Amino acid sequence: MASESIPLSELLQCLVECSQKAARIAQIFRDENDLFQLLVEEKTEIEKNKRFVQDFKTLADVLVQETIKRDVGEQFPSLISNICGEEQNKFQNSLGESIVVELTESEEDTATLLNKVLDGRDHIAKSLASVVHSSEKTCVNQYSSPCLIPADNVGIWIDPIDSTAEYIEAKNEEKEALGIQQYGLKCVCVLIGAYEIHSGKPILGVVNQPFFKRKTDGSKWESKFYWAINYGPDCATSTTLQNESPQQEKVAVLSSSESKELQDIIASNYKIVHTAGAGYKSLLVACGMADLYILSQGTTYFWDTCGPHTLLSAQGGGMVRFDEAVSASHVRTHEDLLEKQVQYSSESVSAGNESFRNAGGIIAYRNPVDVIEVLDLLREKKYMCKK
Repeated sequence: MASESIPLSELLQCLVECSQKAARIAQIFRDENDLFQLLVEEKTEIEKNKRFVQDFKTLADVLVQETIKRDVGEQFPSLISNICGEEQNKFQNSLGESIVVELTESEEDTATLLNKVLDGRDHIAKSLASVVHSSEKTCVNQYSSPCLIPADNVGIWIDPIDSTAEYIEAKNEEKEALGIQQYGLKCVCVLIGAYEIHSGKPILGVVNQPFFKRKTDGSKWESKFYWAINYGPDCATSTTLQNESPQQEKVAVLSSSESKELQDIIASNYKIVHTAGAGYKSLLVACGMADLYILSQGTTYFWDTCGPHTLLSAQGGGMVRFDEAVSASHVRTHEDLLEKQVQYSSESVSAGNESFRNAGGIIAYRNPVDVIEVLDLLREKKYMCKK
C-alpha cells in the first residue's frame, strides 16, 4: 500500500503554530514566579546531561512537548509514531505524587490533570488547558508549495524548552556582547526539527524565542520565530532570518566551559562570545550574528540540533561533527563538509539518550569558508594531537 503524502508547506505551518503555542505556555509559567518554584524537578541520573551538576525539567517542558505531539498528531496522524522529544511525560508534584501527562481531546480533562500537578491552583490549570486546546491560528500562511513528502519518511525531534537553566533563573537584565545576549531568558528557545528518515538529513526547522522582548518590565513577553525548509527543490527561510544585521567582524560563540587551549586557538582569528543555550548559539549563526558555533564536547543531542540545522543548511551552511571534521585531513570543500553533517534518527529511543547524543561535538556554520578556515587553524596548531 502506498504511503500517505504530506504537503510540506502544511507541515511547516503546523510546526510554526505549535511553536507559538509552546511559547505562550512557557510565558504563562514564568509569569507565575511563586508557582514556578514548585514546578522545578531535578532530573534522574539517567536523564541528566552530564555537563551540568544539576539539570532540571519542569512541567512546562513536559506540557510543551506533549502539546506539540498532540497538535501534530491531530493534523497528521501518520506521524505520531515518529515524533520524539527530550522529555519523558512523567512528572512529580510537590506532594510527591507521580503523574503521567497524557493529553486527551477534553480541555476539562487536561485542566483536572494539571490541577493535580499544580496542587490545586485551579485558575492556572484552566488557563494552561485553554492554551493547550486552543485551535486559534496565530500566524499568517508562512509558505506555499506543491511539494509533498511521504509520511513514513518524516521524523520529528522536539526540544520543548532549550536552555532550561536560563529559563529557571530568569535573569532579565541585558548583558550583551556585540548585540548577543550572553545569558537570561532571551537565550531560551523552543526547537522543532523534521528530518528525512531514509537519509537522516534535516529538512524543516522551527526555532522560537518565547522571551524575545517586552516593551516594559511589567508588560507581556513577545515571542519571535524563525523557520527554514530544505527539501528537494524547496529551499526557503523566514523573513525573520533575512532581516537580521550581520556582524562586521568574525565572531565565534562558545560555551565558557571549553578548554583554554581551544579558546586560545579560536581567539587568534575570531572574537569569542560566551553565551547560553545550544539552540540560541545555532540561531545566532543562522541569523548572521555569529559566524561559527563551536562545541568540542558531546553535550548536545538530536533535539538540540535538528531544528537549527535546517536554518543553517537552507542558507548554504550546516552542522558538522567536530571530532570527525578536525581529524579528517581531506576536508577542504563544501562537498567534503556535506559528508560530515550530523545525521538524525530515532530508531533506538528505548535505548536511552546516548543513542541521540552528538558525542564528538559540533560546529555550526553558515558559510563553508569559515568552517574550513577554522579546521585548518586547529590542524595547524595540532589541536587533536594533544587531546
